[in-house]
Amino acid sequence: MNRALTVARLQFVAWRVVLGWPWGILALSFLINLALFTAMGENDDFEPTTGGLLSIYIVMFIASISAITQDFPFAIGLGLSRRSFYLGNVLQFAAQAVVYAAVLYLLAIVEEATDGWGVNLRFFGLPFLLVENPVLRFLGFAIPFLLLGFIGIAIALVFKRWRVNGLLTLGTVALGGIGGLAVLATWRGWWSAIGGWFVDQPNWALLVGWPALVTVVLAAVSYLVIRRATP
Repeated sequence: MNRALTVARLQFVAWRVVLGWPWGILALSFLINLALFTAMGENDDFEPTTGGLLSIYIVMFIASISAITQDFPFAIGLGLSRRSFYLGNVLQFAAQAVVYAAVLYLLAIVEEATDGWGVNLRFFGLPFLLVENPVLRFLGFAIPFLLLGFIGIAIALVFKRWRVNGLLTLGTVALGGIGGLAVLATWRGWWSAIGGWFVDQPNWALLVGWPALVTVVLAAVSYLVIRRATP
């Protein structure tokens, strides 16, 4: 565990990059949206909702891929075990998810208190995150960080283990699987039932439960793959 903590701390050595890029890009996205809707000067009934919040999640997704493709060979070269490196990265992403989610949660509260920054803008408090339970709301910000992080780790490990052929195979399987399910659902007329299933799901399941389950599965699979991955 000490080695895992060392790996986690190493990720924050370049803290300016770790903190600067995610929050810098998010701040830029927010300022552009704020300036845009301020310039539009719509009436009070207009409540613009933007997807700019997604930018920080995309940056963290890219960072998770970089952690494997760049840091993994360096860590193995220093004599760290694959297990220590993997656990260290898990600790790092978990810590970032908790801290980043807390900041986003507070910004959403400020957004509500200021009537959307004075222009009814919904940037942090997106409609699907507006739930009464504060724990669910917090986890609604945090879980996507972990989910995208492990998706990025899994993709990077596929490349490390099976190189380009692995990525192409993964993409082909994903495309074929999604496309096949779409064709099957259309043929059998299942779309209404699928939509009804999502509507019937409680908020906690859609916000936290199912994403968390997928995250756990990806974490387990990634651990198995990294044990045989080459630097």
